[in-house]
Order: sequence, then structure tokens, then C-alpha cells
Amino acid sequence: MTGLQTLILTIVLLVLVCSLLFFRGGNARISMAQLIDLEIKVGEKNRNEAKKAIVKAAEQRGDRDVQPVLQEIEQTKTARVARVLWVDDNPDNNLYETLALEQLGLLVTKATSTDAGMFYFNNLDFSFVVTDVHRESDADAGMTLLKELQRVKPEIPVIAYTMGAAEIRDQFINAGARAVVDTPAGLIHAALNERASAP
Repeated sequence: MTGLQTLILTIVLLVLVCSLLFFRGGNARISMAQLIDLEIKVGEKNRNEAKKAIVKAAEQRGDRDVQPVLQEIEQTKTARVARVLWVDDNPDNNLYETLALEQLGLLVTKATSTDAGMFYFNNLDFSFVVTDVHRESDADAGMTLLKELQRVKPEIPVIAYTMGAAEIRDQFINAGARAVVDTPAGLIHAALNERASAP
């Protein structure tokens, strides 16, 4: 059984148990964060698909140093399921990165604006957030989002994913970002680290 099948089966079973308790007058409470706090097996097929996606993303962005993250993916045999908020006004630019994250058990919720991102962030539980830096005509959109996220829940890690990361790294790290990366390999490495350190 694949990791995704196990996740779906577990959620279905939890829904059935909760339904039985509800209809029998039971009083059980469980949050979505608890529902997705599951460890899954990351099968060989999932790892291979994640690696293919990262290679494609790296080709698109001219990233040649993917070998270390491919080895890191290969070593990911089990993982905690985690929900990730990704805020980017051009989500189609990150298709392969998103595919790799999903293959590794990270459930990605996408938003195309700071307002939509904050709506999701305030209403759902996330393990960490990925944001771009510039959105449409707002060159400071990523920093605005980072500051708002830090104000609301400073314990939730934020990864800035943008071209030219070196130029803004210090500014974003000083404002509270956990990582500032500009390559698909850097993103996957940071994401796997954040998932591993999530409570």
C-alpha cells in the first residue's frame, strides 16, 4: 500500500469512528492537525517521482547541483505527513517543486496573494510556509507576508523561495524566515528539514 493510500484509509477510518461517536452521543474532539500527524511510508515509486520532478525543476531553473538532495530524497523512507502553505502569484512556475513535495507526503495548499495566504493561515494548521518575494507589482509582498506570519504565529517556519536569494537572505532571516533559497534542491532540502523539526 502506498503512503497516500495509507493516509486516505486512515482518514476514512477516523471519520467513521468520529461519526459513530457523534451519533451515539460520544464526545470526541480531534483537530485537523492531529488528523494529519501521521507517519507514512514513502515508497520507492514516490521517491523516484520526487527525484524526477526535482531534476525537471532544476533543469528549468539552471540548477546543476541536485545530487545531494536526490540522495536526501532517496533516504526518506518514512515521513510525517505535513501541510504546507505556498504563497506565490505564479504557482504554475513551481509545478515540479510542488509535485516533489506532494510525492514526499507534504500536502501543499496554494495561495496567489498575501490576503489569500493569510486567510488559509488563520483558518488551517500548517507545518510551515513557502513564499515568493515579489508578487505582481508589489516588490515587498513576501516581506509583508513574513512579518504578518511572524506577528500571528512566530513558531511556524517560513521559507522564502525566490531568484537571487543571496541578495535578500540577510533581510529575510533577520525578519524571521527560517531559510531563503533560490534552487529547487535548496527548497526541498529546507522543506525536509522543517518537516523533520516540526512538533
